[in-house]
Amino acid sequence: MTQNESHRASPVFHQDGQHHPYHIVEPFLARQQSYGAAMGAHQPSPAHTVLGSHIEHPQPLRPNPAPANPARETDPNKAADRIRLSLVWDATTLNVWLDLNAHGEAFYKAFQQQATKQRKDILDRATMTILLKKDKSIPDEEAYALSLDEDDLDADWETTLEWLDANKRDKSPHICGVVEMDDG
Repeated sequence: MTQNESHRASPVFHQDGQHHPYHIVEPFLARQQSYGAAMGAHQPSPAHTVLGSHIEHPQPLRPNPAPANPARETDPNKAADRIRLSLVWDATTLNVWLDLNAHGEAFYKAFQQQATKQRKDILDRATMTILLKKDKSIPDEEAYALSLDEDDLDADWETTLEWLDANKRDKSPHICGVVEMDDG
């Protein structure tokens, strides 16, 4: 096959989606390039020029699909980033999710939502403590005391996460607890 036959046999796809024989498109491209040069436009980069019997494009004709999901969403250990707390407050049991990657305030908001939904109480967080336990049969004196006071919760959050990680059960509820109110 000669070079001219090769040009005629090579299809070129145009923006309209139609394919055109190379010998029809080549004069058009040459006019466009010379017009751009006459108007003071920069010379086309090698990726835009005609090379041999085909045209190269600066971007692929079919863009690569975006990744399906970020690694965090496809991580099989994602469930390990949250633990379930079963907290007893008087006669009410509150089941609260705790995100191990979130701040203490996010936990308090989840706790507050469950408490107001089930108990209809107005919470005074400065007087509230949760006694966290690996198992509900552990005496209160051996529990980890988590103050819900805003400053205390923030200051102790890293230590709380370490305790939770060391003491969580494999099955839900991962941690048990008792909610206590300080009377004054």
